[in-house]
Amino acid sequence: MAAQGLNGFYGSVFKRSTAAFALIRTADGRILMVRSGTGAWELPGGVVKGGEDPRSAARRGASEALGAGFDVGRLLVLDCVQGGDRQGGGQGDSIAFVFDGGTLVTSVTGFSGAGGEREARFVALGEGTEVFGSATAGLLAGAVEALDLGTVTELIDGKPARGEPILPPVSRRMMPPVDGYKGILGRQESRFAR
Repeated sequence: MAAQGLNGFYGSVFKRSTAAFALIRTADGRILMVRSGTGAWELPGGVVKGGEDPRSAARRGASEALGAGFDVGRLLVLDCVQGGDRQGGGQGDSIAFVFDGGTLVTSVTGFSGAGGEREARFVALGEGTEVFGSATAGLLAGAVEALDLGTVTELIDGKPARGEPILPPVSRRMMPPVDGYKGILGRQESRFAR
Protein backbone atom coordinates (compact mmCIF):
# COMPACT_ATOMS: atom_id res chain seq x y z
CA MET A 1 0.00 0.00 0.00
CA ALA A 2 2.88 2.37 0.70
CA ALA A 3 4.28 1.73 -2.79
CA GLN A 4 0.90 2.50 -4.33
CA GLY A 5 0.77 5.81 -2.42
CA LEU A 6 4.26 6.74 -3.70
CA ASN A 7 3.29 5.85 -7.27
CA GLY A 8 0.27 8.09 -6.99
CA PHE A 9 2.39 10.90 -5.54
CA TYR A 10 5.14 10.67 -8.15
CA GLY A 11 2.59 10.19 -10.92
CA SER A 12 0.93 13.48 -10.00
CA VAL A 13 4.16 15.41 -9.47
CA PHE A 14 5.81 14.34 -12.71
CA LYS A 15 2.73 14.29 -14.91
CA ARG A 16 3.33 15.35 -18.49
CA SER A 17 0.67 15.15 -21.13
CA THR A 18 1.00 15.23 -24.88
CA ALA A 19 -1.68 16.62 -27.18
CA ALA A 20 -1.89 16.70 -30.97
CA PHE A 21 -4.13 18.79 -33.20
CA ALA A 22 -4.83 19.30 -36.91
CA LEU A 23 -5.09 22.69 -38.61
CA ILE A 24 -7.82 22.26 -41.23
CA ARG A 25 -8.66 25.27 -43.40
CA THR A 26 -11.25 26.17 -46.00
CA ALA A 27 -10.35 27.70 -49.35
CA ASP A 28 -11.42 31.13 -48.04
CA GLY A 29 -9.12 30.88 -44.98
CA ARG A 30 -11.50 29.81 -42.21
CA ILE A 31 -10.25 27.31 -39.60
CA LEU A 32 -12.15 24.21 -38.39
CA MET A 33 -12.81 24.40 -34.64
CA VAL A 34 -14.56 21.78 -32.48
CA ARG A 35 -15.96 21.62 -28.97
CA SER A 36 -17.70 19.16 -26.71
CA GLY A 37 -20.84 20.41 -25.01
CA THR A 38 -20.26 23.94 -23.80
CA GLY A 39 -16.46 23.54 -23.56
CA ALA A 40 -13.88 25.73 -25.24
CA TRP A 41 -13.41 25.80 -29.01
CA GLU A 42 -10.25 23.93 -30.03
CA LEU A 43 -8.56 22.56 -33.10
CA PRO A 44 -9.57 18.97 -33.90
CA GLY A 45 -7.42 16.55 -31.92
CA GLY A 46 -6.74 15.96 -28.27
CA VAL A 47 -4.64 13.98 -25.84
CA VAL A 48 -2.23 11.42 -27.28
CA LYS A 49 -3.25 8.05 -25.87
CA GLY A 50 -0.82 5.42 -24.56
CA GLY A 51 0.89 3.63 -27.45
CA GLU A 52 -0.18 6.33 -29.92
CA ASP A 53 2.13 8.80 -31.66
CA PRO A 54 1.19 12.51 -32.03
CA ARG A 55 0.54 12.28 -35.79
CA SER A 56 -1.90 9.39 -35.26
CA ALA A 57 -3.67 11.32 -32.48
CA ALA A 58 -4.11 14.37 -34.76
CA ARG A 59 -5.37 12.08 -37.53
CA ARG A 60 -7.83 10.47 -35.09
CA GLY A 61 -9.12 13.88 -33.95
CA ALA A 62 -9.58 15.08 -37.53
CA SER A 63 -11.33 11.84 -38.50
CA GLU A 64 -13.72 12.19 -35.55
CA ALA A 65 -14.75 15.61 -36.88
CA LEU A 66 -14.73 14.94 -40.63
CA GLY A 67 -15.07 11.20 -41.10
CA ALA A 68 -12.83 8.17 -41.42
CA GLY A 69 -9.86 8.22 -43.74
CA PHE A 70 -8.82 11.80 -43.06
CA ASP A 71 -5.04 12.27 -42.96
CA VAL A 72 -2.67 14.98 -41.76
CA GLY A 73 0.48 16.39 -43.33
CA ARG A 74 3.65 17.91 -41.96
CA LEU A 75 4.28 19.20 -38.45
CA LEU A 76 3.57 22.94 -38.09
CA VAL A 77 3.91 23.69 -34.36
CA LEU A 78 5.63 22.28 -31.30
CA ASP A 79 4.46 24.00 -28.09
CA CYS A 80 5.87 23.32 -24.62
CA VAL A 81 3.36 24.42 -21.98
CA GLN A 82 5.02 24.77 -18.59
CA GLY A 83 3.19 24.18 -15.33
CA GLY A 84 -0.20 23.20 -16.72
CA ASP A 85 -1.65 21.16 -19.49
CA ARG A 86 -3.75 22.34 -22.39
CA GLN A 87 -6.57 19.91 -21.65
CA GLY A 88 -7.07 21.26 -18.11
CA GLY A 89 -6.61 17.85 -16.49
CA GLY A 90 -3.47 18.31 -14.44
CA GLN A 91 -0.71 20.47 -13.13
CA GLY A 92 2.26 19.08 -15.02
CA ASP A 93 3.98 20.33 -18.12
CA SER A 94 2.56 19.40 -21.51
CA ILE A 95 3.64 19.28 -25.12
CA ALA A 96 1.31 20.09 -28.01
CA PHE A 97 1.82 19.32 -31.69
CA VAL A 98 -0.13 20.88 -34.58
CA PHE A 99 -0.11 19.14 -37.96
CA ASP A 100 -1.25 20.51 -41.32
CA GLY A 101 -4.71 19.13 -42.07
CA GLY A 102 -4.88 20.71 -45.50
CA THR A 103 -7.58 22.76 -47.20
CA LEU A 104 -11.21 21.76 -47.77
CA VAL A 105 -13.53 23.18 -50.38
CA THR A 106 -16.87 23.58 -48.61
CA SER A 107 -19.65 26.09 -48.13
CA VAL A 108 -20.66 24.55 -44.78
CA THR A 109 -20.12 26.92 -41.85
CA GLY A 110 -20.93 24.55 -38.99
CA PHE A 111 -22.28 21.13 -38.05
CA SER A 112 -23.03 18.92 -35.03
CA GLY A 113 -22.00 15.37 -34.27
CA ALA A 114 -24.36 12.52 -33.47
CA GLY A 115 -26.52 13.37 -30.49
CA GLY A 116 -25.33 16.99 -30.49
CA GLU A 117 -22.51 16.28 -28.01
CA ARG A 118 -19.86 17.64 -30.36
CA GLU A 119 -20.11 20.79 -32.39
CA ALA A 120 -17.86 22.03 -35.18
CA ARG A 121 -17.65 25.23 -37.15
CA PHE A 122 -15.34 27.05 -39.51
CA VAL A 123 -14.04 30.24 -37.86
CA ALA A 124 -12.32 33.21 -39.46
CA LEU A 125 -8.91 33.94 -37.94
CA GLY A 126 -10.04 37.51 -37.23
CA GLU A 127 -12.54 36.28 -34.63
CA GLY A 128 -9.54 35.75 -32.33
CA THR A 129 -9.61 34.86 -28.67
CA GLU A 130 -13.32 35.73 -28.27
CA VAL A 131 -14.05 32.35 -29.87
CA PHE A 132 -11.20 30.05 -28.94
CA GLY A 133 -9.19 31.35 -25.98
CA SER A 134 -5.58 32.44 -25.66
CA ALA A 135 -3.99 28.95 -25.58
CA THR A 136 -5.56 27.95 -28.89
CA ALA A 137 -4.91 31.44 -30.31
CA GLY A 138 -1.17 30.90 -29.74
CA LEU A 139 -1.28 27.54 -31.52
CA LEU A 140 -3.21 29.07 -34.43
CA ALA A 141 -0.82 32.00 -34.81
CA GLY A 142 2.15 29.62 -34.74
CA ALA A 143 0.54 27.28 -37.27
CA VAL A 144 -0.28 30.13 -39.68
CA GLU A 145 3.31 31.41 -39.37
CA ALA A 146 4.67 27.92 -40.08
CA LEU A 147 2.47 27.64 -43.18
CA ASP A 148 3.60 31.06 -44.44
CA LEU A 149 7.30 30.37 -43.84
CA GLY A 150 7.27 26.68 -44.81
CA THR A 151 8.85 25.72 -41.49
CA VAL A 152 8.01 24.50 -37.98
CA THR A 153 7.19 27.07 -35.30
CA GLU A 154 8.45 26.46 -31.78
CA LEU A 155 6.32 27.88 -28.97
CA ILE A 156 6.74 28.06 -25.21
CA ASP A 157 3.47 28.61 -23.37
CA GLY A 158 1.83 29.59 -26.66
CA LYS A 159 4.34 32.32 -27.44
CA PRO A 160 7.12 32.18 -30.05
CA ALA A 161 10.42 30.82 -28.74
CA ARG A 162 13.05 32.97 -30.37
CA GLY A 163 16.44 31.37 -30.04
CA GLU A 164 19.70 33.03 -30.95
CA PRO A 165 21.03 32.21 -34.42
CA ILE A 166 23.50 29.37 -34.40
CA LEU A 167 26.89 30.44 -35.69
CA PRO A 168 28.91 28.06 -37.84
CA PRO A 169 31.90 26.52 -36.06
CA VAL A 170 35.21 28.31 -36.36
CA SER A 171 37.42 26.65 -38.95
CA ARG A 172 40.38 24.94 -37.34
CA ARG A 173 43.44 24.39 -39.48
CA MET A 174 46.06 21.86 -38.57
CA MET A 175 48.79 23.94 -40.14
CA PRO A 176 49.02 27.73 -40.18
CA PRO A 177 48.68 29.29 -43.64
CA VAL A 178 51.95 29.77 -45.53
CA ASP A 179 52.13 32.41 -48.24
CA GLY A 180 52.34 30.94 -51.73
CA TYR A 181 51.43 27.37 -50.69
CA LYS A 182 48.08 25.63 -50.60
CA GLY A 183 47.14 22.58 -48.59
CA ILE A 184 49.06 20.07 -46.58
CA LEU A 185 51.08 18.75 -49.54
CA GLY A 186 52.67 22.14 -50.08
CA ARG A 187 51.60 22.61 -53.69
CA GLN A 188 52.42 26.09 -54.82
CA GLU A 189 49.48 28.24 -55.81
CA SER A 190 49.61 29.68 -59.25
CA ARG A 191 48.86 33.37 -59.56
CA PHE A 192 47.12 32.56 -62.83
CA ALA A 193 44.80 29.82 -61.47
CA ARG A 194 41.14 30.39 -62.18
